[in-house]
Amino acid sequence: MDKWVLTNLVVQIVTMTALTYFWGWTALLYLVLSLMFSVGLHPLGARWIQEHYLTLDKNQETYSYYGKMNRLALNVGYHNEHHDFPSVSWNNLPKIKSTAPEYYESLKFHKSWTRLLLNFLFNKNISVYDRVVRSNRGNVPLSDNSVYDRELVTNSVN
Repeated sequence: MDKWVLTNLVVQIVTMTALTYFWGWTALLYLVLSLMFSVGLHPLGARWIQEHYLTLDKNQETYSYYGKMNRLALNVGYHNEHHDFPSVSWNNLPKIKSTAPEYYESLKFHKSWTRLLLNFLFNKNISVYDRVVRSNRGNVPLSDNSVYDRELVTNSVN
Protein backbone atom coordinates (compact mmCIF):
# COMPACT_ATOMS: atom_id res chain seq x y z
CA MET A 1 0.00 0.00 0.00
CA ASP A 2 1.67 3.20 -1.16
CA LYS A 3 0.45 6.76 -1.71
CA TRP A 4 -0.71 6.02 -5.29
CA VAL A 5 -2.82 3.05 -4.25
CA LEU A 6 -4.34 5.13 -1.47
CA THR A 7 -4.92 8.05 -3.86
CA ASN A 8 -6.59 5.71 -6.34
CA LEU A 9 -8.82 4.28 -3.62
CA VAL A 10 -9.90 7.76 -2.45
CA VAL A 11 -10.59 8.90 -6.03
CA GLN A 12 -12.67 5.77 -6.69
CA ILE A 13 -14.76 6.23 -3.54
CA VAL A 14 -15.35 9.93 -4.23
CA THR A 15 -16.23 9.25 -7.88
CA MET A 16 -18.64 6.41 -7.08
CA THR A 17 -20.27 8.45 -4.32
CA ALA A 18 -20.75 11.44 -6.65
CA LEU A 19 -22.02 9.20 -9.44
CA THR A 20 -24.59 7.61 -7.14
CA TYR A 21 -25.61 10.98 -5.65
CA PHE A 22 -26.13 12.74 -8.99
CA TRP A 23 -27.37 9.88 -11.21
CA GLY A 24 -28.64 7.27 -8.76
CA TRP A 25 -28.00 3.61 -8.10
CA THR A 26 -28.80 2.59 -11.66
CA ALA A 27 -25.72 4.46 -12.93
CA LEU A 28 -23.52 2.59 -10.45
CA LEU A 29 -25.22 -0.69 -11.36
CA TYR A 30 -24.57 0.07 -15.05
CA LEU A 31 -20.83 0.45 -14.39
CA VAL A 32 -20.67 -2.73 -12.31
CA LEU A 33 -22.55 -4.73 -14.95
CA SER A 34 -20.35 -3.24 -17.70
CA LEU A 35 -17.31 -4.49 -15.84
CA MET A 36 -18.82 -7.95 -15.41
CA PHE A 37 -19.86 -8.27 -19.07
CA SER A 38 -16.62 -6.83 -20.44
CA VAL A 39 -15.01 -10.24 -20.15
CA GLY A 40 -18.06 -12.13 -21.37
CA LEU A 41 -18.79 -14.25 -24.42
CA HIS A 42 -18.23 -11.66 -27.12
CA PRO A 43 -15.25 -10.90 -29.38
CA LEU A 44 -13.74 -8.18 -27.19
CA GLY A 45 -13.88 -10.56 -24.22
CA ALA A 46 -11.60 -12.91 -26.16
CA ARG A 47 -8.65 -10.64 -25.42
CA TRP A 48 -8.32 -12.36 -22.05
CA ILE A 49 -7.84 -15.65 -23.90
CA GLN A 50 -5.51 -14.08 -26.46
CA GLU A 51 -3.13 -12.73 -23.86
CA HIS A 52 -1.98 -15.79 -21.92
CA TYR A 53 -3.83 -18.92 -23.00
CA LEU A 54 -1.70 -21.31 -25.02
CA THR A 55 -3.97 -21.57 -28.05
CA LEU A 56 -1.46 -21.51 -30.92
CA ASP A 57 1.85 -22.81 -29.64
CA LYS A 58 2.62 -24.43 -26.29
CA ASN A 59 6.11 -22.89 -26.39
CA GLN A 60 4.99 -19.27 -26.75
CA GLU A 61 3.76 -17.81 -23.49
CA THR A 62 1.74 -14.86 -24.76
CA TYR A 63 0.30 -13.72 -28.08
CA SER A 64 -0.57 -10.48 -29.76
CA TYR A 65 -3.68 -9.71 -31.78
CA TYR A 66 -3.25 -7.74 -35.00
CA GLY A 67 -6.80 -7.19 -36.14
CA LYS A 68 -9.21 -4.38 -36.91
CA MET A 69 -10.62 -4.19 -33.39
CA ASN A 70 -7.31 -3.07 -31.88
CA ARG A 71 -8.03 0.65 -32.24
CA LEU A 72 -11.44 0.23 -30.61
CA ALA A 73 -9.81 -1.70 -27.75
CA LEU A 74 -7.01 0.89 -27.37
CA ASN A 75 -4.39 -1.43 -28.90
CA VAL A 76 -4.68 -3.95 -26.09
CA GLY A 77 -3.98 -6.63 -28.69
CA TYR A 78 -0.32 -5.62 -28.89
CA HIS A 79 0.36 -7.85 -25.92
CA ASN A 80 3.88 -9.09 -26.68
CA GLU A 81 4.92 -5.51 -27.29
CA HIS A 82 3.31 -4.52 -23.99
CA HIS A 83 5.27 -7.24 -22.15
CA ASP A 84 8.52 -6.09 -23.72
CA PHE A 85 7.88 -2.41 -23.01
CA PRO A 86 5.22 -2.14 -20.25
CA SER A 87 5.58 1.60 -19.77
CA VAL A 88 4.89 2.50 -23.42
CA SER A 89 1.46 4.09 -23.81
CA TRP A 90 -1.29 2.28 -25.73
CA ASN A 91 -1.14 4.58 -28.74
CA ASN A 92 2.57 3.86 -29.28
CA LEU A 93 2.44 0.05 -29.08
CA PRO A 94 1.99 -0.37 -32.88
CA LYS A 95 5.15 1.70 -33.38
CA ILE A 96 7.16 -0.87 -31.42
CA LYS A 97 6.14 -3.63 -33.82
CA SER A 98 6.86 -1.49 -36.89
CA THR A 99 10.20 -0.29 -35.49
CA ALA A 100 11.47 -3.77 -34.62
CA PRO A 101 9.68 -6.22 -36.94
CA GLU A 102 12.50 -8.76 -36.69
CA TYR A 103 11.45 -9.44 -33.08
CA TYR A 104 7.70 -9.75 -33.67
CA GLU A 105 7.17 -11.19 -37.16
CA SER A 106 8.46 -14.62 -36.12
CA LEU A 107 5.97 -14.84 -33.23
CA LYS A 108 2.55 -16.39 -33.64
CA PHE A 109 -0.40 -14.01 -33.29
CA HIS A 110 -4.18 -13.87 -33.61
CA LYS A 111 -6.01 -12.14 -36.48
CA SER A 112 -9.57 -12.53 -35.15
CA TRP A 113 -10.91 -12.39 -31.62
CA THR A 114 -14.17 -13.97 -32.83
CA ARG A 115 -12.33 -16.97 -34.32
CA LEU A 116 -10.25 -17.24 -31.14
CA LEU A 117 -13.33 -17.19 -28.92
CA LEU A 118 -15.10 -19.86 -30.98
CA ASN A 119 -11.94 -21.99 -31.05
CA PHE A 120 -11.59 -21.67 -27.27
CA LEU A 121 -15.22 -22.66 -26.72
CA PHE A 122 -15.42 -25.59 -29.13
CA ASN A 123 -11.88 -27.00 -29.46
CA LYS A 124 -11.59 -29.91 -27.02
CA ASN A 125 -7.78 -29.56 -27.01
CA ILE A 126 -7.97 -26.13 -25.35
CA SER A 127 -9.31 -25.62 -21.83
CA VAL A 128 -9.29 -23.06 -19.05
CA TYR A 129 -6.18 -24.82 -17.73
CA ASP A 130 -4.08 -23.99 -20.82
CA ARG A 131 -2.60 -20.90 -19.27
CA VAL A 132 0.95 -20.36 -18.07
CA VAL A 133 1.40 -19.74 -14.38
CA ARG A 134 4.84 -18.66 -13.30
CA SER A 135 6.27 -20.51 -10.33
CA ASN A 136 7.65 -17.32 -8.78
CA ARG A 137 5.28 -14.43 -9.44
CA GLY A 138 6.59 -10.93 -8.84
CA ASN A 139 10.27 -11.86 -8.99
CA VAL A 140 10.75 -13.94 -12.11
CA PRO A 141 14.33 -14.81 -13.10
CA LEU A 142 15.23 -15.39 -16.74
CA SER A 143 15.68 -19.08 -15.92
CA ASP A 144 12.08 -19.36 -14.69
CA ASN A 145 10.45 -22.77 -15.03
CA SER A 146 6.84 -21.93 -15.81
CA VAL A 147 4.18 -24.61 -15.71
CA TYR A 148 0.71 -24.95 -17.16
CA ASP A 149 -2.31 -24.57 -14.88
CA ARG A 150 -3.23 -28.10 -15.94
CA GLU A 151 -0.05 -29.45 -14.29
CA LEU A 152 -0.74 -27.57 -11.06
CA VAL A 153 -4.26 -28.99 -10.86
CA THR A 154 -3.09 -32.52 -11.70
CA ASN A 155 -0.27 -32.37 -9.13
CA SER A 156 -2.53 -31.02 -6.38
CA VAL A 157 -5.08 -33.80 -6.93
CA ASN A 158 -2.46 -36.56 -6.72
